[in-house]
Amino acid sequence: MAAHRSERVGERIHQEISIMLDRELADPRLANVNVTRVEVTGDLRLAKVYVTQRVADADEKEMLEGLARASGYIRRQLAKNLDLHFAPEIRFYKDRAIEMGEHFLQVLDQVQAEERAQAPKRGRKRK
Repeated sequence: MAAHRSERVGERIHQEISIMLDRELADPRLANVNVTRVEVTGDLRLAKVYVTQRVADADEKEMLEGLARASGYIRRQLAKNLDLHFAPEIRFYKDRAIEMGEHFLQVLDQVQAEERAQAPKRGRKRK
């Protein structure tokens, strides 16, 4: 039951922070930030918010500094908008899943290219 509730709260936090990033926060460091997922502890005291940037060459450190600076405002807004006794502490993390997926695809492409290069050699018969 607690896991289900923390998932629901995580979904609401995801929605609320996404709206704040799009409509309320004027910090230019946050202009291209997407929330990818939110993990909330079972006791609802901590929310880990994973984010990515829509612009590839954006400064990750600047983004995380901007989010840290806005975290107090975000937490106060969550306290107002969510029906909870208290708002969870918000911690922001760069989501590395996309980068890891891209790296995995590059490795897979490399392996396939090596296999194609080896295929003609395997097909030859020895004399």
